[in-house]
Amino acid sequence: MTNKLLITALLLAFQGYLAHHALNGQYGVNSQKELVERKAQLVTQSAMLDVRIETAKNRNSLLVADRLDPDMLSERARGLLGWSNPDDVLIAVE
Repeated sequence: MTNKLLITALLLAFQGYLAHHALNGQYGVNSQKELVERKAQLVTQSAMLDVRIETAKNRNSLLVADRLDPDMLSERARGLLGWSNPDDVLIAVE
């Protein structure tokens, strides 16, 4: 009789352990909201990084010798050397 009670108590304790982790564990029901919020943050961060990558690719493509725009080169060189005309519109590049 005591063996049956002991086995029953152990099984109930094990079920309690499993239920606790199903609700409060790292991937449990309660942490689902945190995982969804983290995913949204990572998707936003990924989109921002994609924009930065595209910007870098576009700026890098301007440096290719066969596509180098002489007007842009002249404007940038005059701006860096301080030889800008008063009518020039200068945009600071970071």
